[in-house]
Amino acid sequence: MTARAAAVEDLVPLAAGLGFGGVGLWRDCYERAGAAEAARRVADAGLRVTSVCRGGMFPQPTATGREARRADNLRAIEEARVLGADCLVLVCGPACDGDLSAARGAIRDGVEALLPHAEAAGVPLAVEPMHPMMAADRSAITSLGEAVDLVRGIDHPMLGLALDSYHVWWDAALDEGLDRASGTVLTVQLADWVLPIHGQLSSRGMPGDGVIGMDRFVQRSRAAGFEGLVEVEVLSDAWWAAGPEAAARAAATALGAITDTVPVPQH
Repeated sequence: MTARAAAVEDLVPLAAGLGFGGVGLWRDCYERAGAAEAARRVADAGLRVTSVCRGGMFPQPTATGREARRADNLRAIEEARVLGADCLVLVCGPACDGDLSAARGAIRDGVEALLPHAEAAGVPLAVEPMHPMMAADRSAITSLGEAVDLVRGIDHPMLGLALDSYHVWWDAALDEGLDRASGTVLTVQLADWVLPIHGQLSSRGMPGDGVIGMDRFVQRSRAAGFEGLVEVEVLSDAWWAAGPEAAARAAATALGAITDTVPVPQH
């Protein structure tokens, strides 16, 4: 999504040419080519698929909506299987009628219902906690602590966490949450918090351009047991306007500037 306008046939050579080890794929980027063709292109370029985005959106106001979402989530799992993705990210969904408690119950039920399918496909599911400003339209899971409670409560080997700096950096309980999350982090995504915020979804900055301590965030993620490739996921009107190549180059530069080591001072 950092290079939003690039379909998979353009994204893969761009990522490989800039030295990335993998790509995190939003489903629309390979919709035209299909998951199998996308998987072939990724493999031929010597890359891997670090995540597929997205499944989820479990709370729905009607039975028809719930069934449509279930079918789409099953398709997402199958696509992630074909792509050999490290995980399928779950954006869990908002409270349709303002009832956050009911939405969280629907999310838990939805995740539990998907897990047998995910296990059969060999695709881990990654619950992504989102910033509280997105509770009304994207997810009722609005802190790392909530997400850890969900994952630990269900306690399934195919269920873990997607950790996005943009969504959780502000949390006073972040270190405690990461301690509790140890061994469950499936993907780490980086975007910076830059001011002013002009759009709820698309005001993010490249790592290092804002106020988040990116070195420490990555190091704390490593200390929590994450050993995979770190993603850059910058939803940004400014970078989308600059074009895929400019955005991808900026992402590569930003990653190169991060000190990615496991040791971190204990709090």
